[in-house]
Amino acid sequence: MKIVPVPCRSDNYMYLLSDGTSNSAAVVDPYDVAKLHDAAKKEGLQVGQWLLTTHHHADHSGGNDEFIQLHPGVTVTGGSDKSPGVNKLLKHQETFEIGTLKVTAIHTPCHTQDHICYYVEDTKSDERAVFTGDTLFVSGCGRFFEGTAQEMHEALNKRLAQLPDDTKTYVGHEYTKSNVAFSSHVDPENPAIKSLVDFANKNEVTTGKFTLGDEKKHNVFMRLGSQAVKDKANSQDEVTCMQWLREAKNNFRG
Repeated sequence: MKIVPVPCRSDNYMYLLSDGTSNSAAVVDPYDVAKLHDAAKKEGLQVGQWLLTTHHHADHSGGNDEFIQLHPGVTVTGGSDKSPGVNKLLKHQETFEIGTLKVTAIHTPCHTQDHICYYVEDTKSDERAVFTGDTLFVSGCGRFFEGTAQEMHEALNKRLAQLPDDTKTYVGHEYTKSNVAFSSHVDPENPAIKSLVDFANKNEVTTGKFTLGDEKKHNVFMRLGSQAVKDKANSQDEVTCMQWLREAKNNFRG
């Protein structure tokens, strides 16, 4: 499996996804189509068969129409018709194949109600990855624009957390420095968080560098059962802790 992150705007990520055995690649959230085509050419990859949309926000789906005009036969997946050009609506846990890769749609409604994370398995190389859009970030999560704390708890700590711990995470934005600053505020003695602070200070790109197992250690939104989070939120209830964390992060200026 070959995954190429392609930065765009100030902090967004688009992606090229290939099974590594052919030169055909799917695209994920192709906001800047010209830049994505340049990256594909540089990598020796051909695009135009698959376009995977995580959610309808314009910084993720805003390039769909242009991509479709250039590749009129493309299959465009998504969670609703709010994303331009979607011609394959995916149900929760629906699977499909891209080359030799198995892709599973995981519905994670909260940031938007149509949000999908794409879990990808390469059985030949025994590799796993998940494209999390704006549901899960490195040491953070998306704002609850269209959902509730209960929904984000379900998305992160039930649906994504049940995937194998060695699944690499490919996120929608490079927010790690600000995210881990907040995580450090909540749980300052956590060694995994301290390690991530050091990594983020030394590396501009953090997407694809960590796994779901890592997130369970350094992401406070996936550590609702930890005493540090419960103490900060002044609650033993995990959904209440999730709500407190989101509101505190929204207002955090550390």
